[in-house]
Parts: sequence; C-alpha cells; structure tokens
Amino acid sequence: MHRSVAPLLISSLIGLTGAIAACPPAAAQARPSQHSTTSAPASTTYLGVWALTDSQNNLFNVRVNAGGRAVSTIGTAGVPMAGAERLGKAQLRELGRWQPWGNGIRIDYTNGWSDWIYVGPSGLSHASWKPGQTRDSIPTNFGTAVKLSGAAADAVGVYRFPPAQADLKPYTATLLSNGLAFNDIDANAGGVWRLNGATVVIDWISGWRTAMSLAAGSRLELQHWAPGSNRNGPPTAIRQATAIE
Repeated sequence: MHRSVAPLLISSLIGLTGAIAACPPAAAQARPSQHSTTSAPASTTYLGVWALTDSQNNLFNVRVNAGGRAVSTIGTAGVPMAGAERLGKAQLRELGRWQPWGNGIRIDYTNGWSDWIYVGPSGLSHASWKPGQTRDSIPTNFGTAVKLSGAAADAVGVYRFPPAQADLKPYTATLLSNGLAFNDIDANAGGVWRLNGATVVIDWISGWRTAMSLAAGSRLELQHWAPGSNRNGPPTAIRQATAIE
C-alpha cells in the first residue's frame, strides 16, 4: 500500500532517520470540501520537492512539477526490506497529477491514493486519503510537510539509469532525502548517496558505484564503476540518465 511502507532494513545500517513527527488529529478540522479552490499561497509555491511521511511515519518524497505532474519516491507496493532483496518498479515510484485544492494542492496518484499539502494551523502540513475515500472525508493520516531546497532538492527523485552492461535494459533508481537509494536491477537493491559538489555519488550494496552529474553542462551524466574497480580511475561505463517526472 502506498501509505503503509515496511521498515527499511538499510536505514538501521547507516544510522539515518527520515521520520517526521505527525500532526495531531485536530488538523482534520482544516480539511476543505471537494469543491474548494486554492485560497492561500498560489499553487506555484508548491512546485519543488517535499519530504512527507506515510501512516507508519516512514519518509517518502514527492516532486511537484510544472504542468500538473508529480512523482513520489515510494511506489504502490511499498519498499519491503529494501536492503535484502530485489525490488520492482512499483515499489520505487508512483506517478500522479496535482491541482490547486483548499489552501494548498492535492496530488492524485494512479492507484487511487491522494496527498494534500496545505497550510494548516501549525504551518505547512500533509494529509493522505486512501483509495475509495471521498476527499471531503477525514484523511487517513496527517503529518508535517517540509519543502527541500538547494542541491539536495535537485538530487532527490526518481530516475531511469542505463546500466554499464549494454545488453541490459535501463533500470529505475530512487534517491530519498535521508540519503537512501534504491534500484530495481540488483538482487540487494539498497544503497546510500551523498553530494560531492555538483555530483551525486551512490554506493550500492552490490558493490557498484554510480556518479550522477547535476552540473548544467553535463546534467544527469552517469559514470558507473564495477565492484572492485579503482574509484579514482576511469569509470567502467558512461551513460545518460533520465529524470522520471
């Protein structure tokens, strides 16, 4: 389920925390009717990358793009024990459409879930409805909403990575704002990422390293190093990534 993500095994290995404290149920009083329109700040204020939490207080990120498109870093199937097993595309991303709604925006995903990012009594907040719920009912869960900024916000998201091996198809790679990374190509699907200037460096559990450029002249260029190869030497392969939006 989109808002019931299993605990991430790898997070205990690197000591990172992505949880954000949930808002009190009193926030339910802020819900608008289904036919409300935006009233405070303009919907363009919500463009960018957000850190939100699911019903079990697990972190996920949502990138809100111009033109009504949105993508979540957690898919419809959640992420079960991500460091220990192979994952599928449905666990790594979820596509949606957003619209102005109430005093914020509502993102409706293809599997029937909705996220509402809005200004509540305590500031920027988040609520979710599960499939089948009317959107003027009390949401399934509440939490805070944090808008990311800077180079980290530029990096967080969902990508299509061509692998080093020319005979393999491109795979999905997801970067979360707590430094975790996931893919659907490795048997052990987890990893960690960090910024080195304008470069995202991802070290996968499998032993591969991937570097992705965020610089304007070489944006989303990938360099892959095979397990055991010299990280200071030439990469095993150079490829071009694509952002999934």
